[in-house]
Amino acid sequence: MSDAVMSLAGDFDLAGRDQWMELVEQVLRGAPFDKKLVGTTYDGIRIQPLYTGADHAGDTSLPGAAPFTRGGKVVGGAWQVRQAHSRATGNGAVRDELAGGADAIELHIDGETSREELDDLLDGVPSTVPIMLAPGSEAAIWHLVDLWDSRGVARDEALGGFGMDPRDPAVAEAVANTLNRNYRNVLVAVVNGARLADQGASEAQELAGSLADGVAYLRACEQAGLDLATAADRLEFRYAAGVDQFLTIAKFRAARRLWARVTQACDIDPAAQRQHAVTSGAMMTRRDPWVNMIRTTVACFAAAAGGADAITVSPYDSAIGAPDPLGLRIARNTQLLLREESHVHRVIDPSGGSYYIESLTDALTSTAWGLFQELEAGASLSEGIEAAHEARSRDVATRRLPLTGVSEFPDLDEPTVDRPPVESDPGSRRLAEPFEALRDAADAASGQTEYVLGPHKRPSVFLASLGPVVAHSARSTFAANLVAAGGIQALDHGSFGNPAEAASAWKASGTPIAVVCSSDEMYQEHAADTVAALKEAGCGYVLLAGRPDERWGADGYIYMGCDALAALQAIHDRLGL
Repeated sequence: MSDAVMSLAGDFDLAGRDQWMELVEQVLRGAPFDKKLVGTTYDGIRIQPLYTGADHAGDTSLPGAAPFTRGGKVVGGAWQVRQAHSRATGNGAVRDELAGGADAIELHIDGETSREELDDLLDGVPSTVPIMLAPGSEAAIWHLVDLWDSRGVARDEALGGFGMDPRDPAVAEAVANTLNRNYRNVLVAVVNGARLADQGASEAQELAGSLADGVAYLRACEQAGLDLATAADRLEFRYAAGVDQFLTIAKFRAARRLWARVTQACDIDPAAQRQHAVTSGAMMTRRDPWVNMIRTTVACFAAAAGGADAITVSPYDSAIGAPDPLGLRIARNTQLLLREESHVHRVIDPSGGSYYIESLTDALTSTAWGLFQELEAGASLSEGIEAAHEARSRDVATRRLPLTGVSEFPDLDEPTVDRPPVESDPGSRRLAEPFEALRDAADAASGQTEYVLGPHKRPSVFLASLGPVVAHSARSTFAANLVAAGGIQALDHGSFGNPAEAASAWKASGTPIAVVCSSDEMYQEHAADTVAALKEAGCGYVLLAGRPDERWGADGYIYMGCDALAALQAIHDRLGL
């Protein structure tokens, strides 16, 4: 047998970027490359269609070594499955969570929770289970400490976290108290970057804001005379994990690199940033909530691949109210399947070496560091976050950023999911809210006398579909899908051979709005006449599925990339919803 090494690529010519570009230009046929193939994040980072070694200088760091881009572990270790609970879910749900495989409990408790209520909530929970108070639950800190003492938990064996705001004036004193009392396994403060993300912040803004809060915490501890390395060890960073898996992976990698730069500047011995990932609240929907299972699965995978130390997955029904046992179980099992069956944690930094991920990590690090320097100089993130939220909202409105089950492929007949109401974060802004408000308004009107159209008992529009099915099906399907996103039923009475037939059928339908649908070729011959016939028959609002063209005389146009939210609001206004 020959000892020669066989090269699988040896019989092929090496192809470079120039050769690839020649082939791309043949496909584009003159269309602008940047417009067709280059994307841009809300931080202005350009996403190229192809990455090579030239796009990344190379990261020579190893897993477990500063700057911890590749993670804080030398060998693969499982992340902590940390699930959220409150008084609304109750003690039974907490115990079921732990029996089902969760490692830790994050408690969301308000200042009205008594010591006795906390005791009831954690009844039967072993002292070996970390109890993490969520940000905003600081009022229960001493309840938790008292609970540990009353249960005989040794202070050096207590596991959990206080969830304090790192900018709280009392945070340094709390750190000192945990040291004096020998609570060596208790985290004191949480830098809540996820809060910024739920307000609409971009990835770099979330990183920069969290970095600024972390530095403020270190300054407070330094002024109190505390050892900075010890203080840094009592800090956890909380980041949102979203549906863009690549951006999420790169964000967690960039966060560790950024924090390593801060600790280096503070002369702290290198230590990896402690990261807690929570699935994004902004991406969750109340409509077709089962799709949330897919969103949170992608987010959980990305957080795990990005190296998060702990992950919290939101139940699919959490945007509606207090989750039910199914929602809690699916959320927990999402993590367990990825960890125990898919073994995502067995490979350290699985995306490391990917030119795309490495380049994206570099870009996020650079952009976030620049924003952080501006914050240190006295700037504010408020305007930037608002601008990012508005940009993202525009993409949601035009469906450039589609929300499956809400703005795309809505199901008007989906079963109602009711849950006990819970108080939501007033600063959190879900992307689906504008579309859901339209659905709510349409549902509220459904069944009223003026909308009872035979079997249709909801606000409706009439589809004036011209020509054979092959000519109109693409646009009639598009129109039906779009109006359904606003809770509107599309009445499909088949195909019409001429404008008069369409006008006659519309008149019998009883709805005040018509949407003309067909191909460009059919529009050249029949669009203007059909619009005119519908108006002569008494239709007060005629839309046309296609690009705006004043020749057709329609009152409005719906097309791919249009402001679907504005179009739906106009339909609602016409229907008096």
